[in-house]
Amino acid sequence: MITKRFLIAAAFAGSLAAAAAGTAFAQSPSQPIVGISTVTTYSVDATITAIDPAKRTITFTGPAGRSLTHNVVEGVKMDTTKIGDVVSIGFEDRLTFVLSGPNARTPRDRDVNVTAAVTGNNRAAGVVADQAVASWWVTAVNPAASTISLVNPNGGEVRTYNVTTSEGRAQLPRVKPGDNVTAVNTQVLIVAISPKK
Repeated sequence: MITKRFLIAAAFAGSLAAAAAGTAFAQSPSQPIVGISTVTTYSVDATITAIDPAKRTITFTGPAGRSLTHNVVEGVKMDTTKIGDVVSIGFEDRLTFVLSGPNARTPRDRDVNVTAAVTGNNRAAGVVADQAVASWWVTAVNPAASTISLVNPNGGEVRTYNVTTSEGRAQLPRVKPGDNVTAVNTQVLIVAISPKK
């Protein structure tokens, strides 16, 4: 699924991809140029403060007192989880952008999701992995206005985005109409629940 956040990030980083490519535009236009990759990770231990089996939701409260309520996917047993149990959460979000010439073959758009969960010995653990791949055509670049315009190759409206970093703005002249911007977004969430001691 292509979200507004995904498109904005692609527009912003598309010009940065050109920055990382440097003088690689002299290469054959059919050769993709790997641009940039960003990784965001975090981990937190939180305590379960509410459980609603009918709605299949669990509320977690973190060390700073912030609470979040999340749905529990079907197939995960909730009867081993209790208020006061500790939840360890690890998350990684990797976003990679590839800028390529107009004749380059780009991967097909796709959105893949894998979910797995296990329970046993009064413990539960789960992992969710998502990968989304989407490509757009560059329809216009305006270095003076620090903007880039993109459209889905299958049609739709042209969207124009502001490039906000000085590094990205400096590289906008390297991006040309007809170029392709492909974004690969991979997210992995790992959750482990330990019983209250």
